[in-house]
Amino acid sequence: MREKMNGDSIWQTQVLERITVLEDKLSSLEKKLELPARPQAAQPDADLGTGQEDLEFISLKQLNMESRIGEFGMAWLGNIVLLFGILFLTQYLQNLELNLLSPMIGLLAAGGVYAAARYTRTSLPYMSRLLNYNGHLLLYFSALRFHVLPGSSLIDNSIIGYGVVLLVILAFFMLSFRNDSQIMLVMTLIMSVITAVFSPGTHLMLSVLVGISAISIAGAVRNNWWTGLTIAILLVYFTYIIWLFGNPFISKKFVIIPEHQFGHAYLFTCALSFSFLGLIKKTSTRKEASLNSIILLNGLGFSLIFSLMVPAFFSGNYYLHFGLIAAFCLGYSIYLQSLKTWKVIPAMYAIYSFMALSMTIIGVYQFPLAFFLLAIQSLLVLSMALWFRSRFIVIMNTLLFFILLTTYLSLGDRLASINFSFALVALINARILNWKKERLEIRTELIRNLFLLTGAVVLLFSLHQAEPSQYVSLSWALTAMLFFVLSVLIKNKKYRWLAIFTMIITVLYLFLVDLKNVSLGYRIVALLFISVISMGISIFYSRRLKQKE
Repeated sequence: MREKMNGDSIWQTQVLERITVLEDKLSSLEKKLELPARPQAAQPDADLGTGQEDLEFISLKQLNMESRIGEFGMAWLGNIVLLFGILFLTQYLQNLELNLLSPMIGLLAAGGVYAAARYTRTSLPYMSRLLNYNGHLLLYFSALRFHVLPGSSLIDNSIIGYGVVLLVILAFFMLSFRNDSQIMLVMTLIMSVITAVFSPGTHLMLSVLVGISAISIAGAVRNNWWTGLTIAILLVYFTYIIWLFGNPFISKKFVIIPEHQFGHAYLFTCALSFSFLGLIKKTSTRKEASLNSIILLNGLGFSLIFSLMVPAFFSGNYYLHFGLIAAFCLGYSIYLQSLKTWKVIPAMYAIYSFMALSMTIIGVYQFPLAFFLLAIQSLLVLSMALWFRSRFIVIMNTLLFFILLTTYLSLGDRLASINFSFALVALINARILNWKKERLEIRTELIRNLFLLTGAVVLLFSLHQAEPSQYVSLSWALTAMLFFVLSVLIKNKKYRWLAIFTMIITVLYLFLVDLKNVSLGYRIVALLFISVISMGISIFYSRRLKQKE
């Protein structure tokens, strides 16, 4: 027994010695195979990326890209091919007039895809999600085959046929909220628009758009789905264009429908629904810039559709509709301003109300008389800007004023009262901007200088149009003197610059125009009068300089 134990210990000792020898040999072999480190002098450019670490990083990146394409790209490709394969199969059965079998096969395929998605939800979550989306699409297209799609006659009653599709869509909307999935919401919105386009009448088609508006607003308010809301607004107004032009996808014609069929009521409902987003409260997740873009997009879409509807259906009484729009937007802007929740949105509705009011004035008073009231309206807009403390309204008012003035001058039918109204409004605007610039937090003089210069030029133009030719120079000289007196009274040097500018223009006009066309007596009077005013201004500046010294 003892001999056996001694033999075992000797055997264990020999094994340990062999293991030690093998370890030594492996260590020496590893040292021989190890690559030598590069000297520091051979690495002047560390960013060239030619080292072993860079090669390993590139290999890892390529492997990562290959894995992503293999896992995600092939999943997308497989699901797309599966979807189209099943759709072509159901269409083939439909062509064989197997009207019952075609949607049934589609429903069975959708159920199979849902089952596969449920089976792989733990092991393959990304594949499971795509399969779910695939199942939704198959279920939707199977529902369309009961009645909606051309050639489908399984259900003859259109109300029941479209009711089935709308129930499927409603279930998808509820599922998107339950799963907190904005992607599914957008997919369901597109399904809703497709259903609206295939609908047989105006009221069903536009009612679907009202439903889309309400659901997308709920998603934005509850789940902050602002991207989904933006897509919904684009889809709604795009579908309105399709409706307005007679649904060319179905009728194969691109002409405006002959009757409005009260479609404008649905349009106003959608626009009002999106407008009420201004009533929501500000939170950390609700950025004002995002909401501003939503409100602006809604206004642009509504304006585009309604501007197409007005000449087609409301050319005789369009000012009534614009009057209602102006009243609502003005009251709504005042209410939003009283809430003090948002800063720009009340100003946007105030500007829109004045634009609608301009269209109302044009419809009631016609041109050119409407220009007089439109020019006066600029003062009302500026007063609203002072109340709202809004630079945005000031900027928009400036743009609208100059667009209006340019339009008036380009038409050619001018009246003296309108000419003077534009000049006085420009000068009064400039004065108000200087008077209340702290309230408006305006840090630049550009807008005020623009109004001042425009007012002076338009005033000279108005005098030129209103006065007989022999009195133009004298009236301009009196205007220069008036500017100079105003500069002294209100102690503002900009009016002195206007006086100097006016005197230079007057002298140029006198020598280039009047000396050729007026009598000698008038030339003498005009020259002496202008000379006296010019020297008086010069004496004022001389004394002012001496007082400063």
